Amino acid sequence: MENKAWNADHYKELNGYFREKIQHQLTTDPHLQKQVAEGKSLQLSEIVESMTLNDQVLWKEFLHLDQIKMHQDLQNHFEGKGAPLHDKSGFYRQPHQGDSDEQPLW
Repeated sequence: MENKAWNADHYKELNGYFREKIQHQLTTDPHLQKQVAEGKSLQLSEIVESMTLNDQVLWKEFLHLDQIKMHQDLQNHFEGKGAPLHDKSGFYRQPHQGDSDEQPLW
């Protein structure tokens, strides 16, 4: 995979895409549904493996961007800049406030 620079808009786009894609996989893939019905735990890697190859490539890109985001958030935290770290909810998982129709990141 080529080295991608930080792109906040693309990160948000992929974040929303995979939020929906993972939910879709869990509700439509017979193998995943069977495991859940049998009370077996699922690994995220199993869900990703059930996706198309194109989605798996996009997932790797998302993880790369997520790693950049995490590094930026940690650096900002150490320097006292940006959104503060909240116990059990991370840097940017605050409750949705205001009139924004933007999906919160997960």
